[in-house]
Amino acid sequence: MLQNGLTPVTFERHGHRFWRRFTSYEFARHLTECAVVEAEILQVAAMFPIAFRMTPVGCQPVALLSMQVDSTTPFVTANGIWLARYLPTALRCPPFGAGPASATSGQQFHLLVDETMGLVTDNPDDVRFFDDAKRLNCDLIKVKSFLFQRAVAERETLGLCRLIRDLDLLSPLSEVLKADGPHDLFGIHLQAIHGLRSSHRVLLTNSRAMRLIHAHQVSLSHVQWLTQIQDQLTDRSQLQTSSEVSGFLDAVVNAQLEELPFNYDKQEGAHAYA
Repeated sequence: MLQNGLTPVTFERHGHRFWRRFTSYEFARHLTECAVVEAEILQVAAMFPIAFRMTPVGCQPVALLSMQVDSTTPFVTANGIWLARYLPTALRCPPFGAGPASATSGQQFHLLVDETMGLVTDNPDDVRFFDDAKRLNCDLIKVKSFLFQRAVAERETLGLCRLIRDLDLLSPLSEVLKADGPHDLFGIHLQAIHGLRSSHRVLLTNSRAMRLIHAHQVSLSHVQWLTQIQDQLTDRSQLQTSSEVSGFLDAVVNAQLEELPFNYDKQEGAHAYA
């Protein structure tokens, strides 16, 4: 068994079990951030602030879902409805995930399932893990394909962030914002890019790390309105229903998007993967 309730999907363990599609984003309501990959960075930058976090696997970009510690995100209502116009790929496939496979498996990644979410069942009305030939159910094959694509993208993103870190471009986010921000997060000063040698700037551009940096810097324009909307939602007790909260959030988001030179959400499509 892996940490966080994740365990490899095997016929021995799940051959006679079923899984249920999630119907609520309640699992994301208390998240303050989620990891993102470079392939979706423009869509993310159009909606959320992006920062960098040091993790056991390396430096990763994260979408900030809340600017307040120990607070719920305004992007998920009290009844589990997702309000933002873009859904990060990391939040699309619960209870499933992908992780590195063992060296002897012959695969790069292994399909994992979180058995603590209440979505793995013994109910035959739900979706089978495996068919009668002991092969993954066709619906689960689609989930696996999506997650493996994301795992490859995550590995590539870790390499880009390693380059950014090796060039000593990261500073505490509070210094970049010149204001208090979530702890243990990092950002990139524009001055740090200007101070690079031309060969290093070319290296960043050719590797797509520069696109990641620019998306991060543009995305920081969301910090002020995200902070503002959390403060106002806390104060405006009259916003009781999901439709009222959604309408209020849409008004703020639309005002913010109108200030951007491009609408990246339309420019690159609604999703990072087919």
